[in-house]
Amino acid sequence: MDAADLTLSFVTPDGGRLIRDLNGGEVRLTARHEDGDQAAALRPTSAAEAREVGAALMRLARELKATRVRVPTGEYAAALAAAALAEDWRDGRYRQTGPAPVQLFVEGLSADEQAHIEALGAGLTLARDLVSAPANVLNPATLAREARTLEAHGVDVDVWDGDDITARGMNLLAAVAAGSATGPRLIRATLPARGEAHTVVALVGKGITFDTGGYSIKPAAGMVNMKSDMGGAAAVLGAMRALAALRDLIPEGVEVRAYVAAAENMVGPDAMRPGDVYRAANGLHVEITNTDAEGRLVLADTLTVACEEGATELVDLATLTGVKVSALGNDIAALFSSDAALTARLKAAAQDAGEHVWELPLHQPYLKTYRKGTVADLKNSDMQPAGASIKAALFLQQFVTRPWAHLDIAGNATREEHATGWGVGTLVEYVLAR
Repeated sequence: MDAADLTLSFVTPDGGRLIRDLNGGEVRLTARHEDGDQAAALRPTSAAEAREVGAALMRLARELKATRVRVPTGEYAAALAAAALAEDWRDGRYRQTGPAPVQLFVEGLSADEQAHIEALGAGLTLARDLVSAPANVLNPATLAREARTLEAHGVDVDVWDGDDITARGMNLLAAVAAGSATGPRLIRATLPARGEAHTVVALVGKGITFDTGGYSIKPAAGMVNMKSDMGGAAAVLGAMRALAALRDLIPEGVEVRAYVAAAENMVGPDAMRPGDVYRAANGLHVEITNTDAEGRLVLADTLTVACEEGATELVDLATLTGVKVSALGNDIAALFSSDAALTARLKAAAQDAGEHVWELPLHQPYLKTYRKGTVADLKNSDMQPAGASIKAALFLQQFVTRPWAHLDIAGNATREEHATGWGVGTLVEYVLAR
C-alpha cells in the first residue's frame, strides 16, 4: 500500500511504551491508513537533533513512497526542514525513472526562515548536481558554463581561458591542465557589496573535474570516483547561488567573490611530468615530484590572484588529501587557518550549518621536507603520507598574503555514492555573519 501523505507527530519522554523504542533522531511508523501514514519521533531538543529527525523522516518517506510529508510546528522547525530537503535530493538525470521529489510542509516557519531554507536548498542542489555529473558531461569548459547561470541571479561571472591564465603567470594551473584537450579555466563570480566595499571575502574552490593522477597515475579503485574532485568548486558556486538569494542579509560593504580553478588532470604528450619545474603566479618555482598532488598547484595560483585582486580574507575548500579521511573520516573537515578570528567565525558557521570541522595545526617545521632535495623553491610533495594534510596546507600558505583558512574536505563531498554539497551551509553562514 502506497499512501500519499506521511504525517509526523512528536512525542515526549513520558509518552508511553512507544517512547522506549525511540532513540535520538529516529522516526518510527506508527500507523498505516489508506489516506495517509502516521509516524512519531521524540521532540527535538536542539538543532542537531532536529536535523537528525528531518533526515530520518525523509528516508522513511522514500521507503513508504510518500509524495507529501507534513510536520507540526516546533522550536527547531527550520533545522528540521533544511535537513529534510537536503536528504530528499537524488540525482535522477541519468535514470529513465528517477525518484520523484517529496513535497514538504512544515508548520511554524517564518517568512525569513522559509526564504533562508529555499536559498540554501538551491545552493545545495547546484553543488550536488555539479559533483554528481560525470566527467564526460562536466569538464572545465562546461563547469564555466554552469557558473554563468549564476548571472541570472545577479552574480557577475568572468571566465579566463588558457591564454588569459598563462598571461597572468598562472603556470601551475596551466601545467595541471596541460594533459587535457579541454584546457584550464579560471572562474570568478562576484556578488558586489551593498554600498562601498570595505571587505572582500574570497571563496576559493578546487575544480579538478577529473583526476587520473597524471603520470603518477592512480589505481583503478582510486580513480573511479574522481569526478568528485571538484567538490570544493561546487561548494563555493553553490554558496554563491544561495547568497545571491540572500544578498540583502549580507552585511553592508561586504563583497563576496568565488574563485574556481578548473582543470582536468590527465595524461598526454603535453602533460606535466615528475621533475618538471614551473614558475607560480607569485614568482616561486615549484618542482613537480608527484603529478597526483595537483590540487595544491591549481589552488596556489588562484590564491595568489585572489590576494592580488584585493581579497581581505580568503577561505579555500578542496578535496585535497586522502590522509585527511584517515585522520577525521568523511563527516568532519580539516580546518587550517592563519588567523584566530577567522578560525572562530568558521567554526561558528559550521556549527550553525550542522557541518563539522576540526582544526589541525600549521606546524611550520613540516614544510622543511618540501624544501629539501629540490632544485626549486618548493616541491609539491615529499611523497610521505605522515602529516601530509598539514604539509599540503603549509604549501598553500606560501601563496597567501591575507588572513586565510583552508578546509580539506576530502571524503566530505560524497556519502554512500551521493553528492552532499558539503561546505555550502558553512560558507553561507560564514558570509552572513561577517
